[in-house]
Amino acid sequence: MKRILVTASHHKMADGLKDTLNFVSGGVQETIALSAYLDNQPVEEAVDELMKGFAEEDEVIVLTDLTSGSVNQQFFRYRNRPHTHIVSGMNLPLAFQVAMEPQGEYITVERMREMVEEAKNEIKYVNDIADDGDDEDE
Repeated sequence: MKRILVTASHHKMADGLKDTLNFVSGGVQETIALSAYLDNQPVEEAVDELMKGFAEEDEVIVLTDLTSGSVNQQFFRYRNRPHTHIVSGMNLPLAFQVAMEPQGEYITVERMREMVEEAKNEIKYVNDIADDGDDEDE
């Protein structure tokens, strides 16, 4: 069993997230980026080609950009594939958490839900954070 993280988006967001994740994590997680609408290949074909390339025992974590977007809709068809988690609204905190999960065991549905909640909590309106008055760089 191996875990593969797929970042999937409209245009180049997936490539950027993959690149940044590899930089921050040291490339510990196998990651594939699917950036849709950069060529003439229909999204449905790109998703099918990607998903058919995984072994049955592979764990596939798919992070997409928009829930109602066409990219997520194409992955939605694979939601019942064993050992597959599909999450929309991808961000670096979530991708990093997936990358740092221990290898060798499948991620449970409960753990995936916890990681999604933790990633949501990383979204902040920084203007609302109290200023301690220290403008010095650390």
